[in-house]
Amino acid sequence: MRKNLTLFLTIFLCGCASQIDNNINSSKKILQTYQVVGEDKLIVRAITNQKECPFITWDNQTKEQLKLRVDYQNVPLRKASDGVPSDFPIRTCEIVWPNSASKAIINDQTIYPLKKEIERIVILGDTGCRLKDADNAYQDCNDSIKWPFKKIVDNAAKLKPDLVVHVGDIHYRESHCPSNKEGCKNSPWGYGFDTWRADFFEPAKSLLDTTPWVYVRGNHESCQRAGQGWHRFIGLQTWTNENSCNDPKNDDVGNYSEPFAVSLGKDAQLVVFDSANMPSKEFNKNDFGYKTYYNQIKKSDELASKKIFNLFANHQPISIVTSAKNKSDKNESVLNKNSLTTIMQTIHQDELLSNSFNATIHGHIHTVQAIDYTIKRAVTLVSGNAGSALEYNNNQKIALTTEQKKEFKIGNFQSYLDFGFATLVRNDTKGLSWIFTEYDTDAKKVFSCILSQQGGKSTCVPSNN
Repeated sequence: MRKNLTLFLTIFLCGCASQIDNNINSSKKILQTYQVVGEDKLIVRAITNQKECPFITWDNQTKEQLKLRVDYQNVPLRKASDGVPSDFPIRTCEIVWPNSASKAIINDQTIYPLKKEIERIVILGDTGCRLKDADNAYQDCNDSIKWPFKKIVDNAAKLKPDLVVHVGDIHYRESHCPSNKEGCKNSPWGYGFDTWRADFFEPAKSLLDTTPWVYVRGNHESCQRAGQGWHRFIGLQTWTNENSCNDPKNDDVGNYSEPFAVSLGKDAQLVVFDSANMPSKEFNKNDFGYKTYYNQIKKSDELASKKIFNLFANHQPISIVTSAKNKSDKNESVLNKNSLTTIMQTIHQDELLSNSFNATIHGHIHTVQAIDYTIKRAVTLVSGNAGSALEYNNNQKIALTTEQKKEFKIGNFQSYLDFGFATLVRNDTKGLSWIFTEYDTDAKKVFSCILSQQGGKSTCVPSNN
């Protein structure tokens, strides 16, 4: 296994123990494997309701038992408005994948590591079913058209990607479904395992079974929201009480993690940045968050210097076209930035990131955009439309006038405002050019552009491929 790769393979084993919460089907044994890609090491995780961690066999020879990562917990409320405690009636186990192993078998299922040269990537973002009292938002979780995440995953799986990148916001069921809302009737809610299972693990099964995933942490996975499940199931750090998000007094630990790089091949890589705790307003330069993100942007630049082609992935777009809410003309568009963008500008001015980066990948805004610029700035790719309620009530495209493009310093601009997913497919042997394609829920192509560098400037030129 090559250096700078972590592959977390997490195995869900739900048996028939009678003490398990009724929300878990304890009458049927479930084996669900999924792979989380990080950096430097390969870890196999197992989540089980059994007293003992399961065994794994390496290359049909050496058999080892996984070690306990974190035990069963029913976590007290962090705040009264959370409504219900976070119940995790399962144990998480893990073991480091040995570099010498080319495959592993657990419960008669064979699992393999990530390919060294990635050819096709599926991008998903903002996938959960939105239930939130504060916004009077109750998505129809029981309707596969109004919450099409499973359909999107199943169709994306047919493309046989080498890697999936989830750009954040996995968990959305934060509030109880009202009794008069048939579309989300009987939905689990809160931050416990039953909700994580309904919002993600079950609908994502067809891709989790077959493909390694990179996870970009979204604001929905901050400690103030679903951070407990993030650290238990997804996060790369060693699980501790301090970083678990269980106790608000430790949130300065649990809300941050270091950037890391995932190799896409000899000359290309993805740099993953955790911006889960980014404020909606500007930072004070003396804030812990400001200082943390400032240093982590510098570290991201350092990581990018190690390869020729670099993709920067964080949840909130550092540049995106949106409607101007503070103007009388509702159709007026603006090029929005956020508090992370402001920090980037103090380091790199209008370029935002080091010129080693060719593109940035985001979610957060429930839409799709591909933007390149007339200045030396990395291409913006936004893909936040894989299930959660859309940003707009129709699928009309955003259209920019010539004057707006000039004002925003935009060259090419493409957008899509309906459900779907995206892919990045390698366009050359070295991984220095990729084709970004947006698909609808039925995996029919909406648009595509060729991502490359021309004249020292990153571009995403519209393509018919």
